[in-house]
Amino acid sequence: MKVKYLSAILASSLLIFGCNSDNDDEVVTEPPVVVIPPVVVPPVVVPPVVVVPPVVDGVSIDDASTVVVKLDTFDSITGALSFTVANSEGEALTNVANYDIVYFGFPDPASPSIKPKAWKRWHVTQNYQCDSTATDTCTGTLEATDTAGKYTFNVSDLDLQSKASANAEMVFKVAVQIKGALASNEIELIDPSN
Repeated sequence: MKVKYLSAILASSLLIFGCNSDNDDEVVTEPPVVVIPPVVVPPVVVPPVVVVPPVVDGVSIDDASTVVVKLDTFDSITGALSFTVANSEGEALTNVANYDIVYFGFPDPASPSIKPKAWKRWHVTQNYQCDSTATDTCTGTLEATDTAGKYTFNVSDLDLQSKASANAEMVFKVAVQIKGALASNEIELIDPSN
């Protein structure tokens, strides 16, 4: 019995060790397995959308207790004006609609005259106005620009020369009064920029 067991053990050992005995000369190496860690991308956090109302620069002219007008340009030939309207604190005034604008033609003081006293006294005027509370008819065109408190004024029928004496040399000036519900500016005669 001992021989039976011994031969069975020997046969099973040959089977176990004999499987790898085919190619003892060649050594097979497998490439190493490289494990790449996954790339972790942090989640993108999108802040909530906040709707901000548009900022309105300036104060409505009807809420202003003071009105200051600064003439930026004055073309004496066409009568085109551009001006800035603000309060005494420098805040732009918006919603300007009511105005009195008067163009003046005076004799040129450097021009000689046959009748000096009469020559020095004459002047010609042309008025434009708008009172939106009384009527919707306004003379001239007042428009707000893209900048708060800045306005342009245009007329199509300014003709001071035809009202003056023949061959008179004239000096042009303009007076601009802007009216609000509570206040209006002081009127002053302003020379043209050209």
